Amino acid sequence: MIIRLFDLQFARLKRQKILYLFFAVMTALILSNALSCAGGSEDAGMGYYAGGKFPTMCMQSYIDIVGTLFLGFVSAVLICGERANGMFKQPLLNGVSKKQLLLAKTGSIFAVSLLCFMFVVLCSIGTGFFFWGDQIFDHAQTYCLQMGLLLFPLTTLVLFFVFLSLYMSSISGMLCASLIILLVNNLFSQFFGAYISYFDFMYYLYAFSGYNGAELAGRIILSGILVSVITGIILAYGIRIRINRMIL
Repeated sequence: MIIRLFDLQFARLKRQKILYLFFAVMTALILSNALSCAGGSEDAGMGYYAGGKFPTMCMQSYIDIVGTLFLGFVSAVLICGERANGMFKQPLLNGVSKKQLLLAKTGSIFAVSLLCFMFVVLCSIGTGFFFWGDQIFDHAQTYCLQMGLLLFPLTTLVLFFVFLSLYMSSISGMLCASLIILLVNNLFSQFFGAYISYFDFMYYLYAFSGYNGAELAGRIILSGILVSVITGIILAYGIRIRINRMIL
């Protein structure tokens, strides 16, 4: 039954062409980045990311606004849209409980997040290989570590968007809230990182991707994993409580 519910969620996204739009936008963005890097100076600006550091640049573009806001949009469509239509207030057919439906939607958002993440990884490496050949693997150890670490705050981000969408009653409201939160967090992460790194998991989207030249020191890695995991557990507990209240 859960597998069937997963299929229904992906079918809904497929009908609305949401994933196709994301793939098209990210492909265009990655190609634009590659062309800018190829034509820039190797010592400064975009040219700094030419070759082996290009995948790092693409991940920074993904977590900055495009990728993170897209996950908020998917959460809005799959959860807020159903709430606005009154789906969770109506009895469901075919023996499907509201709790099962919400869990399937949450799992679908996780799957979409991983799919988009892997698309950016593979597309950036493939594009980089086309432009710079074997140079794309010069810093493979570094960007593979960055991508592995990014899975922690990205997973927590999905839980955050699910939690937020369970309290928002419309898609537009969810999108506005997501955009404001991301923009404010971007600002604080760049100027007050030393303070918010102790409790803000979103800070590590930038720290783990080398944003603004941030280095992957051991303390940053450990604190980022701990903050992401602890926040994820709290959000998962909050999601569970909210779902239980919604199905009463």
